Amino acid sequence: MLNHLRQEQIQRGQRDRDAGLLPRLHEPAYLEGYLKGRPEGLDSTVQYFSSLEEYLLWKTRR
Repeated sequence: MLNHLRQEQIQRGQRDRDAGLLPRLHEPAYLEGYLKGRPEGLDSTVQYFSSLEEYLLWKTRR
């Protein structure tokens, strides 16, 4: 029963993420579903720039 509830929360998090909604719950299973499979490419690159403008400037020069 608990595993079923956990799976429902994971799926709810995935649906919210796919719909473009911000996380609405703080439950670990929900957040796991929300973050699982999320693209990380831009986040991992942008972290090295002090502002989004600097990143965009760098990106346009490439």
